[in-house]
Amino acid sequence: MHLQSRNGISTTTGVAIVVVLLIVAAGAYYFIGYSSGTGTSTTSSSSSSTTSSPQTSTTTTTTTTSSAPLPGKGYSIGVVFDVGGLGDRGFNDLAYQGMMQANKTLGVDYKYQVATSTTEIPSLFATLISDHLSLIVGVGFDDDQAISQYAAQYPNQKFAQVDGDIYNVTNLIAIKYQEHVGSAIVGALAAALAGNGGKIGFLGGVTTGIIYKFWNGWKFGASWADSYLAKMEGTSYNTTLDQVYDSTGFNGFADPSGGFSNGQAMIARGDTIIFTAAGGTGIGTFNAIGQYDQQHGWSWTNTTAPPVWAIGVDANQDYYGTQQYFSAAQQNKTASNLTPPSFVLTSEIKKVDLGVFDVMKWVTEGNYSGLWNNPTQFAPSFFNGQTQLCGSSGSSPCYVRGVFLLGLKQGAVGPTSFQYTIQFLTPTAKRVMAQITAGILNGTITVPENYGPSSS
Repeated sequence: MHLQSRNGISTTTGVAIVVVLLIVAAGAYYFIGYSSGTGTSTTSSSSSSTTSSPQTSTTTTTTTTSSAPLPGKGYSIGVVFDVGGLGDRGFNDLAYQGMMQANKTLGVDYKYQVATSTTEIPSLFATLISDHLSLIVGVGFDDDQAISQYAAQYPNQKFAQVDGDIYNVTNLIAIKYQEHVGSAIVGALAAALAGNGGKIGFLGGVTTGIIYKFWNGWKFGASWADSYLAKMEGTSYNTTLDQVYDSTGFNGFADPSGGFSNGQAMIARGDTIIFTAAGGTGIGTFNAIGQYDQQHGWSWTNTTAPPVWAIGVDANQDYYGTQQYFSAAQQNKTASNLTPPSFVLTSEIKKVDLGVFDVMKWVTEGNYSGLWNNPTQFAPSFFNGQTQLCGSSGSSPCYVRGVFLLGLKQGAVGPTSFQYTIQFLTPTAKRVMAQITAGILNGTITVPENYGPSSS
């Protein structure tokens, strides 16, 4: 694997059906097509159905359609959504799904706030704290300072944080994911599908630890595939990696125009598969890829693969590259009855909804403290001091508690089921993905957990 360079903040640098079935069974997704809200708050009473929309700031009350008592009646959840906002088709929308699932299936009341800048995060938490909710969830690592302060100030208030790095606090659960593992699998797939000498790209939203974790997993997977294919084919196998970041600030998660221009530049440099770990910014990259593919003679009636593929992140974004959805999205419309193919090859899912829902469910069952009391069950790598960020200072070993870690075994990370693209997977790509997945699950392959910047 060799490195190429370019000016700017970027640095240029890869299933068998059993794997598809595994991911389908463990992590199937659906998408909520919301427009992003700014500075909004919404409240709802417990129900098994809802008519509320995050675009509005009105209070919505819904009615239950079931006569059976719901287990979460009388409980409540509050969520502070990250700066990327609702409508990002990924991270925040998934947290919203988890909140709404708790409302629908448990009967939990809900309130939420949407951050438009990091400076207002403390006040949004303060607003929810004043409502005396059963659980308050922060979405994103930029909540670290506020949630740490308030967890100490209000020891009887239960908190949870997606991607949080505050540990050993009895009233705070850090919901963590093995993003590097899922990224390694799609990286190996990309290297195999691009072919010997191919070039694949990574677009990160922000130059920060969690995004470097995606990048380093992707890089590992591509390198692993190169080595595996060289051994299998008896010849050298080399994939070139292109590494780009949209911004050094959090606006890099909500910059579709930047995603579009970066996508165009990456395509111009020869990237044939681009993995976007960039929140709403990645939608701009999808648009650049879709337009390029059409301009270069590909259409949805073709039986050949598009010249450039996209890979989505967090939610299942595979639908975006279908003819019905992409054509409608270019006109700011919605679409239904989506059919193959899609220029979005797959998505590296991260089931934020599962984490949010599970913690709320524990609250209603009286089992919130169970995670604290069983650290080897819920996050053995943190408690045993095997992870780079096992403590607030990064020291190891540190034997932390209060972490809910979700990974490949739980169906919380990994590729989608290739609903729209399975016909384009080559036998080599399927074999590579099956091998790296099996190796990770049986422990013969360990994907390094690296939160720092790196070249190839």
